[in-house]
Amino acid sequence: IYRIMVDKKYQGRGVGKEATKLIIEEISKLEDCNKIAVGYDNGNKNAQMLYSKLGFKDNGDRFGKEVAVVLEIEN
Repeated sequence: IYRIMVDKKYQGRGVGKEATKLIIEEISKLEDCNKIAVGYDNGNKNAQMLYSKLGFKDNGDRFGKEVAVVLEIEN
């Protein structure tokens, strides 16, 4: 997932979480999908909490300066 952004006036309402769940659901339908990765700014604690709650793991990978977290998909 390259980027998920929610307009500031809608942040904190669960919009990002629900959108991310829908994205995961759709990507997981792909036959050859076994991982989903997303990156976020290291200082973005809200993104860190969101992705952690959705099961993404930080394995130490980085996209440049961004933290890259991975969700393992079971098909």
